[in-house]
Amino acid sequence: MLDHYLEQARGATSERVEALPVVAHMAGVYFGEVIRRQHASWWRMDGEDPTYWQLEFESVYLAFSPVLFIREALTRGRGAEAARDLAEDSVSGDPAALELEEEDREAVAERLAELPQVSEDEYYAPSTRLEVIDIAVDAIRSRRLAAGEETDAALEPGDYERGDG
Repeated sequence: MLDHYLEQARGATSERVEALPVVAHMAGVYFGEVIRRQHASWWRMDGEDPTYWQLEFESVYLAFSPVLFIREALTRGRGAEAARDLAEDSVSGDPAALELEEEDREAVAERLAELPQVSEDEYYAPSTRLEVIDIAVDAIRSRRLAAGEETDAALEPGDYERGDG
């Protein structure tokens, strides 16, 4: 189970910092593939560094970096230097954040607020992140249904293109 592997790898990567990118890349891509097989989505592989590759969903506007999430899970609690490195990895300051449309972000936040609190270990567990993604997709579809919109968007990679302005 990936949750258990990451908990073991946290200790190993804190002792051997040079192993962090290798473990984060391997586990992040694996985690991304698990999600890609569960939800119609594709990888956006801009650049050669898998750290910044994103999964982009077809049915709802949702994107995130599985490798950044795994890296954050591996480095949590390592002090200011790790936090600074992670913050530099993401414009939003949250490297594992889900990229959503604003109205969807509100619907997802409301739905997640209804759930019980989780421990720090549970928060960083890939199984929990997978549940959050499932809940996000359902919340977006529910919001669309209530608004009289199509529940699935049939997005394509071009819908996620980031313009310069």
